Amino acid sequence: MTASRLRRDRRRPTSGEPAAPSPGARPLPVRRTALVRAAVLVALATGPLGLIASCARHDPAVPAQSTAKVQSADQTKASPDPAGYAELVLGLWLRAGEEDSAAAQELHALAPSLTAPSWGESAPVVERLAAVRSVRQSGTGWSVTVAVQFKESTTATDRSAAAAAGSGLRYFALPLVLKDTGTAPGAAQAFAVAAAPMEVTGPTVADDIDDPYGTQVPDASPLATTAKEFLTAYLGAEEGAERYLAPGITLPALASASFTAVQVDEIRAVQRVDGTVGADGTSVRVRVQITASDAGGGTWPLSYALTFTARDGRWEVTALQSGLESAAATKKGSGTQTGTVKPTTTDVAGAGKAATVHVARVNTAASAESWGTAR
Repeated sequence: MTASRLRRDRRRPTSGEPAAPSPGARPLPVRRTALVRAAVLVALATGPLGLIASCARHDPAVPAQSTAKVQSADQTKASPDPAGYAELVLGLWLRAGEEDSAAAQELHALAPSLTAPSWGESAPVVERLAAVRSVRQSGTGWSVTVAVQFKESTTATDRSAAAAAGSGLRYFALPLVLKDTGTAPGAAQAFAVAAAPMEVTGPTVADDIDDPYGTQVPDASPLATTAKEFLTAYLGAEEGAERYLAPGITLPALASASFTAVQVDEIRAVQRVDGTVGADGTSVRVRVQITASDAGGGTWPLSYALTFTARDGRWEVTALQSGLESAAATKKGSGTQTGTVKPTTTDVAGAGKAATVHVARVNTAASAESWGTAR
């Protein structure tokens, strides 16, 4: 009976009964915990390297994605200068009329369709060419006006012949077309002469511009005296121009100044001033019209735009300018003497460590647009 009971106890469980775990079996989480505990014990026994090796995960290697190399082409495309090209072609055209074989060959290479002029007994001599106007007529068409200065004749016979040939200052317009020299990417462009030059009238002269220097400075005022003494020293007639500069202001000396005398013709200011020295920090912008004389007896009419600042009862130069400062700066500086000069700073390497000094604001370059001829 005992044996039959044992056999009944060993029967398989029915579908509705849970299976009893075997005495030697352990649940899966218990086994994993035991394995991790054993790995940690082994790692502690073998040292830090073993701990790192046991905790490291061996992820499958991910192949690196190849990055495509993009070659960026230079997008800068140089374009010929129509003004310079017109000057070159017109100069060769005029020289080829003097039966200059070299000029004729160069003209034929640049503009095969052009026919050179033919001079008589007195060929005009070109002194200078300068492009004074460039107008774009279409997407590829240009019209460039070039001023030609012919040399004046010295003898009466030559003068009469030159007058008949038309010496002096004359203007020629040259039509140009911009063409591609090839169809490949990055191909250069070049100009081609569309027709023979045409003589035209000169550019229109602009009316007088609005002058911001509207206040006349008295000749005997301290401001006028300081301006004259500074320019006399600066232009080489005397020495010691640096003593008129404000502390920290530097102004390079003129290397070729050979004037012997400086005469002040007129001083005009932007601000309403009488020329007396104001309070410290007061600034005034002036334009000084002078006549400088050289050793050979020549006279040079010159003008200088200067900024003076009052300090310790005297005027000191703080800026040499062009006189074409912006309208905003002019408007800001107009009125009474209340402005304060704030020179720019820079680090100048001198003896020992670099020192920060104030540098005079020298602005002698005007933009090309401001010099454009009025049309």
